[in-house]
Amino acid sequence: MLLLERETELALAAACLRRATAGHGSLLLVEGPLGTGRSSFLEALPEQAPGGRITVLRAQASSSERRLAFGVVDQLVESAACAAATAESGRARRPCDYAHREPVGDRVSLSDVLDAVPGKGAVLVLVDDLHWCDAESLAELSKGLAGRHDRRVVFAMSLPSGVVPAAGSVLRGLVDAADRRVRLGPLGPEAVRRSVEAALGGSADAEFVAAVRVRSAGSPLLLRSLLDEAYSRGLRPRARNAELLRTLRSDVLCQYLTAFLRSQPDALRRTVHALCVLGGDADRRVAALLAGLDAAGYAEAVGALHRWGLGRPRDEEYGTLLWDALVDGVPADELTVMRNRAAVLLHRTGHSVEAAAGQLMSVHTLRAPGAVGILRAAAGRALARGAPRDAARYLRQALLDGSCSGPLRARVLTDLAVAERQFATVAALRHVVEALPLFESALDRAAAAVQLGPLLYQPSESGIAALTGDLTAQLRTRGGEDAAAAELTMRLEARHYALGAQDPAVVSAALRRLGELGARPPVGTVGERELLAALIHIAFVTNNASAERVADLGASLMAFEPPDPRHAHTPLPLAVNALAAAESTAETVRWLDAVGRRVGQNADAETAVLRAERAMVALSHGRIAEARRTVVPTGAAEEAQARASALCTAVHAIVTLRSDEPELAEGLLTGNLSHHRDQYHAALLHMARGLLAARRRHDRIALHHFRTAGERLERIGWSNPAVLPWSSRAALVHLRLGEQDRALAAARLEVERARKWGAPSAEGRALVALGRVTPGRRGTKLLAEAVSVLERSTNADELCRALYAYGSREGVDGRRAGRALERARELSVLCGADRVTRLVREQIGRRPAVSGLAPELTPSEARVARLAAAGLHNADIARELQVSKRMIERYLTNAYRKLDISGRHALPPDVGAR
Repeated sequence: MLLLERETELALAAACLRRATAGHGSLLLVEGPLGTGRSSFLEALPEQAPGGRITVLRAQASSSERRLAFGVVDQLVESAACAAATAESGRARRPCDYAHREPVGDRVSLSDVLDAVPGKGAVLVLVDDLHWCDAESLAELSKGLAGRHDRRVVFAMSLPSGVVPAAGSVLRGLVDAADRRVRLGPLGPEAVRRSVEAALGGSADAEFVAAVRVRSAGSPLLLRSLLDEAYSRGLRPRARNAELLRTLRSDVLCQYLTAFLRSQPDALRRTVHALCVLGGDADRRVAALLAGLDAAGYAEAVGALHRWGLGRPRDEEYGTLLWDALVDGVPADELTVMRNRAAVLLHRTGHSVEAAAGQLMSVHTLRAPGAVGILRAAAGRALARGAPRDAARYLRQALLDGSCSGPLRARVLTDLAVAERQFATVAALRHVVEALPLFESALDRAAAAVQLGPLLYQPSESGIAALTGDLTAQLRTRGGEDAAAAELTMRLEARHYALGAQDPAVVSAALRRLGELGARPPVGTVGERELLAALIHIAFVTNNASAERVADLGASLMAFEPPDPRHAHTPLPLAVNALAAAESTAETVRWLDAVGRRVGQNADAETAVLRAERAMVALSHGRIAEARRTVVPTGAAEEAQARASALCTAVHAIVTLRSDEPELAEGLLTGNLSHHRDQYHAALLHMARGLLAARRRHDRIALHHFRTAGERLERIGWSNPAVLPWSSRAALVHLRLGEQDRALAAARLEVERARKWGAPSAEGRALVALGRVTPGRRGTKLLAEAVSVLERSTNADELCRALYAYGSREGVDGRRAGRALERARELSVLCGADRVTRLVREQIGRRPAVSGLAPELTPSEARVARLAAAGLHNADIARELQVSKRMIERYLTNAYRKLDISGRHALPPDVGAR
C-alpha cells in the first residue's frame, strides 16, 4: 500500500537512473512528513533501473549511531564490498553485517569506492534519514557528490519534512545541492480503498472506506497501522463496522511515535504532551506555560510539529488516529500531573470553568490546588445551562479529592443532591442524608435538608419525615432566632407537614398551625409560601377547609410565587392540586404556562411534576384526553423519573382511572411498589381493582376493594371525596347486589362530604350516585339537581356523565331525555371520554326518535351568550365566570350552532331569555 499513487515520483527516479547509465549522475532528495513511506520509496528505487543493470549501496542513518564517526560511509563501503564479492562469485550473497566487519586500516574516500564498483551499469547510493548522519559521513558524502554529474551514480537520500538544516551547515549544503526533489504526500481516496480491500479482503463499502480515510488522513503509516489493527480483530470492510473502526487504536503506532518523540528535543516532546492535554484549539499562552516554554520557544516547537506532519490534535487533515496514539503514549503519571496543572492554568487565565474542570474529570487523583472549588464552580455553571447530569459528574469527581472532608464534603454532597434531584431522586436523598452529620451547625443542616423535594420521595424513605421534624425542633430551640433561621424553620416545617400528611398526629398539628396563621396567612417569603402550600394540602385532603377557602388561600399564594420550575422541589405542587380540586384554575393555568417556558430539556423531575400539575388542571375541566396526553411520559428518562416519584405515579393512576382504564392504573401502582408504604397509593390500587372487578361483574370483590380503599383513607383522616370518590362507587355496587339501604347510606355519605367541600364537580358527582340508587321520582329529581349543580362547574366530563345518567333514566320525558343524551354525546367527544361516548351513542340508539326536537341552549351556554351579546370579550367572560377561555369558546361555538348564526355579531339581545 505504501507505493500506491507514487507512479510520478518513481518515474522521476527511473529517469535519473537512465541518465546515470549514460554517465550523467544526480542527487535525488526524497522528502515527506512523518509516516509517508520515504524508506519504502527508497527500497523500491532499484527496481526502476533500466534492464536491471545496477549496483546498490545502502546506508541507514539512526539517532543511536549519530556519534559513530564514518558510520554511514562504512555501511556504504561494506555494501560495495558485498557487491564486489557477489560479482566475483557469480552468485547471490547475503549482504555483510557492518557490526561483524573486520576493522580496516586507512580509510578510502567515497569517490574511490564508487569508482571501484564493478560492472557498467549505474550505481545507486541510498541513504535513509540523512538528518541522523554523523558529521564525518556528511563531509564525505559532500565530497562524493562533487563529481556526480560525470559519473554513473545516483544519490537518493531521504529527509523528513520536519528537518530544517542550519544555514551554512554541511547538511544544508547537501540539501541545496539536490538535482531533483520528490515530496511524498498522503494517499488519495482510491488508493485508500485499494489498500482496505487488499488488507481486509473483498470489496469495501464506501462508508467504511471514508471512515478509514478520516482516521488515517491517507498517511501510509497510519493507514497500515489502522488496517493491521482491523485485520487482527477480524473486521470486515462493511458499513456497519465503520463506527467501530473510528474507535480503533494501535499499540504498535503508539510505541513508534513514543520512540520518535524520545529522539526529538525535549521542548518538542513537552509541546506534544501539552497539546495532548489541551487539545487542538488550545490557547497558545496556556499551552506554552504547560510545556514550560516562552512564546518564541513554543512557536518554534509548533512549527516543527507541522513540518513533521503532526499538525494539531483531532485535526482530520493529519488523521485522528495520529493524536490518539500520541495521547496514549503520554505516561500516566505525567498525564495526571499535567491535567491537574492545566486545570489551574485554565482557571487562572480566565478560561471557562468547565474547560478547567474537564481536565480534572480525566484524572484518578486530584492534585491541583483548589480542584474542589473548580469542580463546584463548573457544576454551578452546568446547572445554569440546564445540564444537571454534567453538574453531577463534576461533583462526584470532587468527592475523590482527599481534602474534601468535613463541612466541605457536606457542601459538595449537598450540591450533588441539588443536581441529582432532577434525574435521580433516590441518590439525591441518600447524599443529603450522608451530608447532614458532617455539618457543624443545625442551620447548615437545615439549609441542606430544604434542598429535598418532598413530593419526589416516599415519607418512609431514610426516615426523612422524622429527620425534617427533628431539624425543625432544633431550629425552634435556638435562642435569638434571626430571619434566616426563621425562614429555614418554616421551609423545614412545610416539608415535615407534606411528608407527614398521612400521620394523624402531624395532620392535627398542621391544622392547628393553619388556624394560627389567621384568615390571611402571610405569603411574602419563600418559607411562608411553602408552609401555606403544605397546610392547604392537608386542609383539602382532610376536608377541613371548603373549596372556596382553599381557592382564596391558593390565589394569594400563587399571586406572589414566581413561576420557577424549581417549585417541583417544594410543597407548592400540592397547592396546585388543591386549586384544581377546588375548580379555581384560571390563574394557575397561566402560571404553569410560564413555568413551562422555563423548564430545561434535561430537568426530568421538574418536567414530570409540571406534567402532573397540568394533568390535574385538565382533569378539573373534564378534559380527559388532554390529561392523558399530558401525563404519559415521552421518553425513557422521564418514564423512569415518573415511576420513581410517588406524586407522578399517583397522578398517572388518577388520569387512567378517569379515562376508564383501571387496568393501566393497577399496572402503574403495582410497578411503583409505593402501595406497600403509602395509604393513599394503596387506596388508589384498591379503587383500580374494584373497577376491574365491577367491570367483570364480580360485585362482592369489587365492593370489598371499594370499602378497603375507603378504610385506608379513613385511617389517615382523608375524607374529601374529591380525593377519591370511593363511597359513590360502593353505593352503585350495593345497588347492583340489591342492598338498597346500604347503597343509599354510602351515597348520602359522599353527598354530605361533597357539600362540605363545596366544589360543584364533587357535589354533582355525588348527587349522580345518590340519584341512581334512589328509586322513583326522587331519584330523577336528584339527577336533575346533579345536572344543575354541574352546570356551575368547569368539569365538562362530570356534566357529561350526569346528563347521560339523567337521559338514561326511566320515566324522564322523551324530549328532555333526548336533549340530555345529545348534549352528553357532544361533551363526551369534546372531553375525549371515549367509553362514555360509546355508552351514550348506544343509549341514543335504543331510544325512539323524537320529532320536532329543536336545539336549546344550556344554562351555561345561555349565560355566556348573554355576556357576549352585551359586548364582553372572551377573556372578560372567563374572568367573570372563573372558567378558562377555552371553555368560553366552546360554549359560544355550541350557541352559534344551535341558534344557526355565524358569530357573536348575530347574537340577539334577548339570547339569555331563550
